[in-house]
Amino acid sequence: MSGFRSVAFGLAALVATAAGCGTPYEGLPTRKRVLLITVDTLRDDHLSSRGYDRTTTPFVDSLLAGGITFTNAVTPIARTTQALASLLTGRYPKDHGVRLLFDSLGDGVPHLACLARDRGYETIAVVSNHILTAERGLGRGFSVYDHAPDARNAAANTRDALRHVADVDSDAALFLWVHYIDPHVPYFPPADVVDAFDPGYAGPFADGFGALPGGIGESAYPTELGKVNAVYRNRLPERVNAHVRRLYAAEIRRTDNAIAELVEKLRADLGEDWLIVFTSDHGEELGEHGLHYDHGDSVSEPALRVPLGIALPEGDPLHRVGRVDTRVSLVDLLPTLAELLDLDLPTESAHELGRSLVPAFRGVSLADRSTFAETGQSFYPDHVPRRVDFSVSGRLRSIARGDHKLIFTPGLPAGSAFELYDLARDPAERHDLYRADHPAAPPLQAELADWLGGDTAHAGRRPSDADRKALRELGYVE
Repeated sequence: MSGFRSVAFGLAALVATAAGCGTPYEGLPTRKRVLLITVDTLRDDHLSSRGYDRTTTPFVDSLLAGGITFTNAVTPIARTTQALASLLTGRYPKDHGVRLLFDSLGDGVPHLACLARDRGYETIAVVSNHILTAERGLGRGFSVYDHAPDARNAAANTRDALRHVADVDSDAALFLWVHYIDPHVPYFPPADVVDAFDPGYAGPFADGFGALPGGIGESAYPTELGKVNAVYRNRLPERVNAHVRRLYAAEIRRTDNAIAELVEKLRADLGEDWLIVFTSDHGEELGEHGLHYDHGDSVSEPALRVPLGIALPEGDPLHRVGRVDTRVSLVDLLPTLAELLDLDLPTESAHELGRSLVPAFRGVSLADRSTFAETGQSFYPDHVPRRVDFSVSGRLRSIARGDHKLIFTPGLPAGSAFELYDLARDPAERHDLYRADHPAAPPLQAELADWLGGDTAHAGRRPSDADRKALRELGYVE
C-alpha cells in the first residue's frame, strides 16, 4: 500500500491499531476481495426486500439477491461498540469483555482484522460513529482505521472509503470494512426522499428530527422534547410519530444510495469478484413496547433483529442464492469468514465462538441453535421498563431457540422475572406465555442459567467518576 493514513488519530493510533496481531504467512488468499458493510441502527423489516412499503434499499436488495439472506439474524446486544466487538471476535459480550460504553477490546481476544491481516489482506476500516474511536480497540489489525463522528454522512463515508482504497495495489488482497451511521437519530434525510416517502406532510418535524444534524446524546433529539420525552415518555400524536418513522426510513434510502456508489466503484476499479457481507449492529425501537427512537434498554425483536446477507461472486465454488430462516447471530460471522477466507483461527478458543454458516452455502440445513442477548448500560434508569438492577449482572437477558424466546429480568420476584413468547405466532411479543410448567420454559431456563454461569466480566462494575463526566459531556446522562 502506498499511503497508509489514520485520519482521525494520526500515526500513533495507526501503529496501535495494527498491534496485537500474529505473524503473517505466505501466499495470497483465494478470495482476494472482501467487503464488510455495516449500517448502524438498521432494522431488518425496513429493507424493501423484507416487506417495507417504501423503496428503502433497492441496491442492497440487489446485493442480497445475489447471495444467501439470513432472514432471522439477531445481534447479541443493541449497543454499537459491544455488538461490533461481537461481530469482529465471534464472541458474546460476556466473553470478549466489552460491556460498558467506555470499555475497550483487549489484545488477547482474536479479532477478524488481525486474522485477515495475518492471512495477507490489506485491511482498511472507515467508520462513522462518535463512540468508535481507536481507544475502543475495534481498529486493532486495520492498517487504516479512519474514524469520524456522526456528522460524516453516508456519501462522505463512501468518498473516504474509496479514497483509501485508491492507495491499495491493484494486485493486493483487500479486506474493507465500512460502517454507516445515518439511520441513527437524529434524522435529517434529503428533502426529496422525505417528500417521496411521506408526501403532503406539513406537521412538526417535517424536515428533520433532532436538535442538529450529527447530534449525539440529548442533541440527537429535538430540543423541545429532549430524550426522555422522545424515547420513554413519547406523547406525540400518532401522525407525527408516523412521519418520524418515515424520516428514519428515508435515512436508510440515503445510505443505500451511498452503498451503491461504493460497490459500483469498487467493482469498476478492482473487478467483480467480491465477497460481500451486509449487516447491522442492531435494530431500533420505533414505538414498540413504549420505546421510541433508541435501543439498548430492551431485548425485544425490534432492537435485536438485523439484516444479514452474504454474497459470493458468480463462479465461486460456494456461490449460492437463497434464504435461510434458521435463527443466527452476529457472533457467527467471524467463524464463517474464517472458513471462507482460510483464516488461522485459534483452536483453543473455538468453544467460545459462534458457528460457521458456510454449510448453508453447500446446501446443508442449519440446525436450530440457541441465540442469546442482553441489554446495555442504561443512561436513564428511572425510565427503563422492568429493569431493577442497573449493574452489568442486572441486565435483561434473553435466549431464543426454535419458536420460543425467554426473557429474564434479574432482581424481580421469581414469579415475574421471566417472560416467554412464541415468535412464530406472536412475532410482536405481545402475549407473555410464561408459566413455570410451560413445556418450553424449563429447558430454556436451564440453558440460560448454564450460559450465565460464566458471565463474570465486569460483574458489578459501575461507571467511574471520569466515565460519568465524559457521559455528561457527550449528552448521554443528565
